[in-house]
Amino acid sequence: TGAGLRQRTHTRGIAVAATIITNGIIRTDAFAEPVEALTVSRGRILAAGSRDEAEAVAGSGAQIHDLKGASVIPGLVESHVHPIFYGLTRNWADCRSPLNRDIADVQKTLRATLRNLTGNAWVRGWGYDDTLLFENRHPTRDDLDAVSTDVPVIVSHISGHFVVANTKAMEVAGVTEEMSDPAEGRLVRDGNGKLTGLMWELGAVNLIMDAAPKPRESELQDAAVHALSTAASRGMTSVHDLGIGLMGGAMELETWEHLADADRIPIRVIGYLRGDYATDLLDARPDLFTAGPRGNFDLMGAKYWADGSIQGLSAALTQPYSCAQESCGDLLFEFDHLVNLVKTIDAAGGQCAVHANGDRAIRTVVDAFAEVKKDGGRSDSRHRIEHLQMASANDIEDLIAAGGAASVFANHIYYWGDRHRDIFIGEERASRIEPLADAVSKGLHFGLHSDCPITPMDSLRTLWTAVTRETSSGVTLGPEQRLTPAQALHSLTADSAWLAGAEGTRGTLLPGMDADLAVLDRDILHSNSAELADVGVVGTMVGGEWVFTA
Repeated sequence: TGAGLRQRTHTRGIAVAATIITNGIIRTDAFAEPVEALTVSRGRILAAGSRDEAEAVAGSGAQIHDLKGASVIPGLVESHVHPIFYGLTRNWADCRSPLNRDIADVQKTLRATLRNLTGNAWVRGWGYDDTLLFENRHPTRDDLDAVSTDVPVIVSHISGHFVVANTKAMEVAGVTEEMSDPAEGRLVRDGNGKLTGLMWELGAVNLIMDAAPKPRESELQDAAVHALSTAASRGMTSVHDLGIGLMGGAMELETWEHLADADRIPIRVIGYLRGDYATDLLDARPDLFTAGPRGNFDLMGAKYWADGSIQGLSAALTQPYSCAQESCGDLLFEFDHLVNLVKTIDAAGGQCAVHANGDRAIRTVVDAFAEVKKDGGRSDSRHRIEHLQMASANDIEDLIAAGGAASVFANHIYYWGDRHRDIFIGEERASRIEPLADAVSKGLHFGLHSDCPITPMDSLRTLWTAVTRETSSGVTLGPEQRLTPAQALHSLTADSAWLAGAEGTRGTLLPGMDADLAVLDRDILHSNSAELADVGVVGTMVGGEWVFTA
């Protein structure tokens, strides 16, 4: 087998004077007893122990940072977000519920955006949820034609897996009644065979999105910086961008590289390119995944989608949906094709991150990872399953045996747990979504994530969800799968650093590690569930520099 995953290391240029952080609860990792002080110098932890030890190595001229009783933890890692996508949605029509109670509200929201359009811009809406609208259905092209027949109008589902387009948008995109379904997607039709305007899954969604006006690079940069500032304000020192190119095409990679070159990335960004862009770029840039960090940006691999979402009835299940007995959802790849994609990225030294929600999709991806390993894949590839929503204990064991890891969408529990139980998959299957305790007991390396903008980017809130497994109605869903606060913190720090090959430099606050840390207003390892739901961030440090202070 080939070499393991390259260890990623990077520290920015830092002032020479040491800083002693003390007078609070300082946790160097999730399972260690607190220490009295940290010494930070040249972007790294120089000492972690008693105040005397910290002062002894700090030298003369050291600054004292008084925590005033606050708590320090290793910097939080958000292991699956879409920063540019999130930043761009600030300027789109907000079609989420309960703000929008019915389709008439969605139309009203879109019309307000239409009045402010300039140039060749499209009306873009974000976040409708068919299960929360009064009509309990997706909007149609006719609904959006009522907003405008002259201007393209599109609105994205809250899952990110569907887009509804009006007739004008379909016309500009070249989507016609005569078209057959694209690979990895479906053009939804009504009972008479007429297109409804609903683009089902990414193959169809991209027909519309690729035709829409692309954001200018300045807009992409502003969106990215806004997202990272938001992350820093919630204690995050690293984020993993899962799907570079989703909104701005190949220009998104240039955006990150230009921001890195200009030193405008305040926290660390681990990147995964949209799969089709990755395979296209590898011919021209064979070191795409092995060149090493560029400032605070590091491109690690490629992102693929094996299925859709449970709430969209497009996740690939082994048994039918409770609300649609005729459907088990669909795989977006044939097995052999998925194996070949993973082999391509593996051979190029990159990580494959594959979205899989349904149990059939998860098993398919696990088997693909195992096949690649058996056929001579890299020994420490750390290929990832994203979301891992309906994994069985056997799936987790086999994923570990295949050398794989995961990032788990814990926020599903709060935002969709009730509807998974009552509508989509029934109580037995819903109680096992996000099987976090199984993942810990089996020894899986995994992160926890928000999938922002699908849910808000707040790792501390994600930690609360993993610990309580409370749904939005206050019900505990699958209490046997709850994590302890320490286990959840470990996942959001050391394990997430491991996902990015950075366990030698990040994830703990031991001597020699990067000085990536968060200062909180309470000790989250000794807080009850109510206290965990409202944790404040006092400061965030990346590579020895304060990137956020309250």
